[in-house]
Amino acid sequence: MDNLVRRLGRIFIKDKEKPAVTPSEPVVCFKQRIAALEAALPRWVEQGGWRNPSRTFSEAAAELGTDTFTLHHYFQERMGMDFRTWRTQLRMEEAVRLLLEEPETKVNEIAGRVGFSNRSNFTRQFRAYTGLTPARWREKARTSLDGRA
Repeated sequence: MDNLVRRLGRIFIKDKEKPAVTPSEPVVCFKQRIAALEAALPRWVEQGGWRNPSRTFSEAAAELGTDTFTLHHYFQERMGMDFRTWRTQLRMEEAVRLLLEEPETKVNEIAGRVGFSNRSNFTRQFRAYTGLTPARWREKARTSLDGRA
C-alpha cells in the first residue's frame, strides 16, 4: 500500500511541474489554413478554377491548398453559403456577362465556357438565378438595351 501511495504521489508531483496550457497546435494550424485559403481563392477565381464541370469538392480543396473541412468551414462561416452555391454564382455572373457581350455566341457554348457540361443543367441553374432561361434573358436584355439607344 505504501508503495502505491508513493507512486501516485510521484505522478501528481510530475503533473504539477508541467507548464501551463498554451493555445493548441490544431487551432493555430486551422487559422493558418484559413489565411492561406483566403490568399489562394482570388488566384483560383482569376485562373478560372471554378469553370471545370467535373472538378469535385475534394479536388477544388486540393487546388486551393487546403482540406475539405477547412474549405467547408470557411464558406459556411465567412461566406454564409456552401462552396457549390458560391461557385454557381460565379458561373452565373460570367454567363450573364457573356450573354450580353457576345450576342452571337450560342447558349450551349456559353454553358460549356462557364463550367456546365450540359445545356439543360445550365438552363435550370440560370432560371433559378435570374428567373428566365438564358435565351429569354438575352432577348430581354437586348430589348432593354435597344430601347435606351
